[in-house]
Amino acid sequence: MLSAIFFLLCLSHVGLLLWTRQLKGAGFPLLFLRCLLLTLAFDNLVVGLGPYLLPSGIYDILSTLRFWGHAILLPLLLVFVASAWCGFTGSSPVWPVRLAWILAGLAIAYGYFFDLASLSLAPAEYYPRLVATDGQPPYATIIVNLLVVITGAWVWRLASWPWLFLGALQIFVINGALAGREWGFIAGNAAELLFAVSLLGTLKRVMNLQGHSTVGPAGSISASLHAVSVRPGGRN
Repeated sequence: MLSAIFFLLCLSHVGLLLWTRQLKGAGFPLLFLRCLLLTLAFDNLVVGLGPYLLPSGIYDILSTLRFWGHAILLPLLLVFVASAWCGFTGSSPVWPVRLAWILAGLAIAYGYFFDLASLSLAPAEYYPRLVATDGQPPYATIIVNLLVVITGAWVWRLASWPWLFLGALQIFVINGALAGREWGFIAGNAAELLFAVSLLGTLKRVMNLQGHSTVGPAGSISASLHAVSVRPGGRN
């Protein structure tokens, strides 16, 4: 029964991924969202297959990829949020986006050295799947999430757009309140879907504010934002 929940979440992320086909020319923010949706769909698929594939060797590989995808991709959320903040406020994208790349790089490095390099997986007790055995909180993810909450509150105050803040806040509160509970990961995965919807809505809103169509090659957050965000430090 629980597997059906994760398969449904997987299909929901795939549906959102297909919906992004109508958004064109948004540069790195759109590319990031598509990669995020694909990663979340894969994550839920792997968890959903746990009861069926756990005894097999392939499930260990799939689960390891699941953890690597989270650790590498989620810090790049900072670049997306910095790009959106510039789009909402009309600020120059140079220093916020470059700072976001630096912070994202530090978060990825931290995740590698303190989580991935020593990653060890073991079967969970509540639901058949593989989980990390160290049991330590994902500090890099927590800090990234907190920064997104703060930026979302700033955007709400300056641009009257509450959804980035509310999307980030609900996943922060749910993961924090249910951490350590056997069934907390179910609510956490559902919260990820709501967060993804808030990110898609935010991107579409910024594109509309910039006067670009969400369909066609002209649809981008802005030429300068695209140039900076798609090339860290201004390089290819």
